[in-house]
Order: sequence, then C-alpha cells, then structure tokens
Amino acid sequence: MNKPYLWIGLWAGLLLPGAPFADETDTQAETNADIRQAITEGNRAFDAGELSQAAAQFDYVATLIRQLQAGELGTLFPEPLAGWQAEKVNTQAGSAAFFGGGINASRRYRKDGGSLEISITKDSPLLQTMAVLFTNPSMAAMGGYKIKRIQGQTAMMKEEGSRRELQMLVANRILIQLNGRSVTEEDLNAYAEALDIAAITRL
Repeated sequence: MNKPYLWIGLWAGLLLPGAPFADETDTQAETNADIRQAITEGNRAFDAGELSQAAAQFDYVATLIRQLQAGELGTLFPEPLAGWQAEKVNTQAGSAAFFGGGINASRRYRKDGGSLEISITKDSPLLQTMAVLFTNPSMAAMGGYKIKRIQGQTAMMKEEGSRRELQMLVANRILIQLNGRSVTEEDLNAYAEALDIAAITRL
C-alpha cells in the first residue's frame, strides 16, 4: 500500500466516521482486504527496519478494526418499542493516536413530542473517570443521581426538569447512556431492559 493512500484512508476514517455506503457487504469485504494488505505491508516495513512506516500501517489496521466494531455495535440497538419511531444509527471509531481509541454508536427514538437517545461507548480511556461515580454511591448521590439495578447492572438515574438520563457502566469498559426529553422513567427503563447487554459485552 502506498503512503498517500494510507494517510487518505486514515484521515477518512477519522473525519467521516460511520459514513453510509451503497453496499455494506462489498464495503466490509474491501475493508477486510485493506486490513490484510496493511498487515502485510506493516510486517514488511518492520522486517526492513522501517519502524515509522510499520507503526503507521498498524495504526491504520487498528482504526479499520474499530470501524468494523462500531458497525457491529450499531446493529445491537433495540427496535423502537410500541408507539415509538427510530432514526438511523450513528457510529464512530476513534483513532488511538488522536482520541485514545474507543468506539461509539448512538440511536435516537421519538414518540409524541418526546425523544430518547441511546449512546454506547466502548473501550475508551475516558470511561475511567466515570467508574468513580459507579463505585462511589455517595459521590453519585451528591451529583443528583439515584442508584438502581437493571439487568443485573448498576445504573444511575437523574432527572432535571423535562430531562431524564440513565447510565450503566458494564464490565468497567462499556458506558451505556440513555438521555430523554419529555419521557417517563418507565420509558428509560423499558429501553434499558430491551438492550442485549450480553451481545454488547461480547463484541
């Protein structure tokens, strides 16, 4: 793989995350081929002592793999519950060099003037700061959160005016956030219960 194409692909992955494609099957096949080619080129560069080129190739591989993960994560959102409508899933994959890695996907749901967005973030170093709240109920309470259990997971819920939010930290590396406007606590609970936590954790 030539260097110009390497960097074009890398920046495209950073600046256009989750971009839609006409044929997702063909696109994934192309991505898989790019991954294998970059691994081959990275190994060649490493064996030749071209360490900067090798590092660039393997960073590119990691970015492409995170994009595949983000795409898979986007398929795990629940279908809209009765009376609700759902928008298209948005996915993002961060570069380790620029954002510390990690993947994110989100989907918005609407019903009768109310809206709810589910966001799932995985394997981001930024999640370490959130773990403090989940392991310290007193600190969470000071922040206005109440603690509950959903699907065996510790969850924090907060209400401010017409806004409600629910957060779950799964396996200390997956943050699930449900943010709603003009929705009930029962709405948040229903969507949280509809999530396939096991599948999200396996990915």
